[in-house]
Amino acid sequence: MTGTARREDALALKLADGLRFEAGPDTWSVPPLTVAEGEWVALVPGQAEPVVDPSVHLARALASLTEPERGRVEILGVDIYGTDYAMRQRTRARIGFVHGYGGLLSNRTVRENLTLPVSVHRKLTAAHESDTVESALVEFALERVADLYPHQMDGATRWRACLARALVLEPGWLVLEGLGDFEMDRGRGVGWTRLVERALGGRIGAAVCLPRQNPGFEAWFKEHEGVVVSYSQVPGAARGRNT
Repeated sequence: MTGTARREDALALKLADGLRFEAGPDTWSVPPLTVAEGEWVALVPGQAEPVVDPSVHLARALASLTEPERGRVEILGVDIYGTDYAMRQRTRARIGFVHGYGGLLSNRTVRENLTLPVSVHRKLTAAHESDTVESALVEFALERVADLYPHQMDGATRWRACLARALVLEPGWLVLEGLGDFEMDRGRGVGWTRLVERALGGRIGAAVCLPRQNPGFEAWFKEHEGVVVSYSQVPGAARGRNT
């Protein structure tokens, strides 16, 4: 984590010079940061109640989806915004991303939502693919809702399904975007339990991007060996392109 020496090839994320990104009319700054597999960080805005939720914009920059205003973002050893399109796409297959406000395909069941990324990226036999998906459904306690569509489930279950879909590919780097109150309820639930097991078992590096300060969740996170990092608003910052 920040301030700790790590082998370059073991890092899931490296922000050598920090990061600056835009969220609505504001510019935010993240301090220099490294996260290795087996580590996870919660990124919390220094301002208690931001006018515009900055966590969505930060999460997308850390997941290779939106280029930041400034800063070199190395994900799994790749300068993700300084590489060519083909390398970025290959690296994205090793990145898990959990949308804070949905993200499942609305016209597909939970089982089908998990099957799609496995079919596209894992190149397994039909039997192995089916076993992989069924194992994920069991692991995340989704068996009873496997044949339901997203609109037929409550928000907490949808979020757990999004997490299962992101982790079914065994990514080396995971980013969670814009958590709502039910996900920040001190980390209770099967989804968080499984994520703790993977993160602390050295199987993944992860960033949890919080939309606002939440002392209860932050305390729980620290109890589970997570590091909380504050990012701050930059008053009157001039906006420019990545250099």
